Amino acid sequence: MGEIARYIVGPTVVLFIVFLAASPLAWAIHHIIALVKRLTGTTGAIILYCAEVSALYGWAEWYGDQVQGAIDAGVYDGPVGFSAGIAAGFVMLFAGMLAILNGMGLWRLLRRPSHA
Repeated sequence: MGEIARYIVGPTVVLFIVFLAASPLAWAIHHIIALVKRLTGTTGAIILYCAEVSALYGWAEWYGDQVQGAIDAGVYDGPVGFSAGIAAGFVMLFAGMLAILNGMGLWRLLRRPSHA
């Protein structure tokens, strides 16, 4: 029973917490994408979503490179390096969750007709 909690329930709770943390930001970005779709049309909304995903990828990649560079240089050693690596993983997970949530929102927007 303890293994079930450690290997299934623990990661599920962590993913749910990251989902809750990403939801308000995804909601705000979704409304910006909807406004752009209303003002410029579907192509503008798709371009804005692609720009968002590119920026999120760049941010997560930059953060991960900073942490990896510090670990390689020996700045982070032992538990501190492990914690920094975990934090970089959460940044990547957060960025991925934002991209997924806004991708679902964009798909919903694309199903409705544009008023532009």
